[in-house]
Amino acid sequence: MPAPESPPPGAARHNLPIARTGLIGRERECAVVAQALTAAPLVTLTGVGGGGKTRLALAVAADEVPHFPDGCWLVELAAIDEPGLIPAAVALALGLQLPQGGEQGTGPEATLLAYLRPRALLLVHDNCEHLIEDCAAFAARALAAAPGLRILATSREPLRIGGEQQYRLAPLAAPDPAALPPLADLGRNAAVRLFVARAQAADLAFRLTPENAAAVAG
Repeated sequence: MPAPESPPPGAARHNLPIARTGLIGRERECAVVAQALTAAPLVTLTGVGGGGKTRLALAVAADEVPHFPDGCWLVELAAIDEPGLIPAAVALALGLQLPQGGEQGTGPEATLLAYLRPRALLLVHDNCEHLIEDCAAFAARALAAAPGLRILATSREPLRIGGEQQYRLAPLAAPDPAALPPLADLGRNAAVRLFVARAQAADLAFRLTPENAAAVAG
């Protein structure tokens, strides 16, 4: 079974998007998830939609690039609507050309697993929830085939396979508009810091003030 060729020396070791803004208020979570990846082959970030799972996963992956000889690769699954396309999405992230069709043991997934088998890399499987059973099945096969593989998944629910460690990401805690702390303390709140950073990206003159503090907290 022919395997895809390795990327040439000097090729990029990741396909992660450039972070246009800093990650605010998630320093502890980054450290915990990175530590989990040293012990568990699969770490799944779970939580409500819009809670920051993807942003955290990308930040962790960016920090982990030096630790994976074969790189860290984002596999975007949100637009995938057929289970059979998961290997193709992984191959696309890795820049591989997979064969079409083939008998059992020689098809696209088998070729992909043969490529992964000797490598040490991190796959970020983003937005698994709509294909949860199929993502879980593929992850189980890939991890069984490739001992140097790690998967960091984002999903509204865990994949529930052996070796998985779940990390539930809670939303940033927001202050109570009816019981505001002093302005300096309010400005140190992670949710407020995030709001101010985003507001200043749109208007450099924006500042947290006593006059807008309650509105910002709200």
